[in-house]
Amino acid sequence: MKLFKSPILFYLLYFFFLTPSFLSAENNPEKFGLFSSEETLELVLKTDLRSLIKNKYDDEYQEGEITVNEKTYPVRLRARGNNRRENCSFPPITLNFKKTEFEDKSFDQLKKLKLVNTCKMQKSYEQYILREYMIYRTFNILTDKSFKVRLLKIDYVDTKEKIKTVTRYGFVIEDQYMMAKRLDGIIIKITGIRDQATNKQQIVMLSIFQFMMGNTDWQVARLHNLKLLKLNNITEATPYVIPYDFDYTGMVDATYAIPSPVLGIETLRERLYWGKCYSEGEVQDAIDRFLQKKEAIYDLYQNFELFDKTSFKGAIDYLDSFYNIIENDKKWKNNFIANCRD
Repeated sequence: MKLFKSPILFYLLYFFFLTPSFLSAENNPEKFGLFSSEETLELVLKTDLRSLIKNKYDDEYQEGEITVNEKTYPVRLRARGNNRRENCSFPPITLNFKKTEFEDKSFDQLKKLKLVNTCKMQKSYEQYILREYMIYRTFNILTDKSFKVRLLKIDYVDTKEKIKTVTRYGFVIEDQYMMAKRLDGIIIKITGIRDQATNKQQIVMLSIFQFMMGNTDWQVARLHNLKLLKLNNITEATPYVIPYDFDYTGMVDATYAIPSPVLGIETLRERLYWGKCYSEGEVQDAIDRFLQKKEAIYDLYQNFELFDKTSFKGAIDYLDSFYNIIENDKKWKNNFIANCRD
């Protein structure tokens, strides 16, 4: 069923059918500290690692514990994701804290978190995680309507002592409801909405951002790798589209990420604009934002010390090629106007 063919219809449906309790939700983003810091958080994750790997296609939780700042807390965890379960010997993890009581009461807001961990335990795969983490951070620079992330340095400890302890970087992603609360809005879970029926400034900017990162693995109508956020503000009738999951991108350039044959590109490093058609003025406004944030984006990458030489050079080269396009009127019009999708 296709809904929301116009922003007006969305506006009316929102204000007549959503319960008032959503509009009065408490909003204390400063109270919660996990995503307010950019420092790497060190922790120990203990569980039956062999069971987690063996049962990665199951959705049942298993018991574990996390040690942070010398305090240990129980946690339930299970494998998650689709492509990564198939391609990774060590699956990404959902951490469930619903039954956990934290000493720091600000952490009581934690319910579930997505842990983006190394796909395989080889050190080379750790760089993929760091590259994806930086994509989230880049989008944070462009807009606060985005998922926050926190970098982790994790000791994986097998409670059965069958697998040797290993330390790898990973990151957690802000829960969608936590993000909505921070921005004073709600998450909408209705498919069929058209790109043009969402917040125009955000969707145009997002479409160019996905091009920047070499990402075609997203779609608004199916809410594929996207969330819809409606602000509790009567002056903003249309929802914001917020992206996540960037492992199938040219910026990450994972060996297991192969573009679909229908795209007509040989590698994900070859950019393809996957956005809809917008006016030259709308696109120019979005490009201006990328240009305004250019120095901050380059500073982010140049000051990130965990990249190896290959990752750093690959990231800077990829940024250079993007800015070479948007700083040339003929090139950006060819990509975003002449080759847009109706």
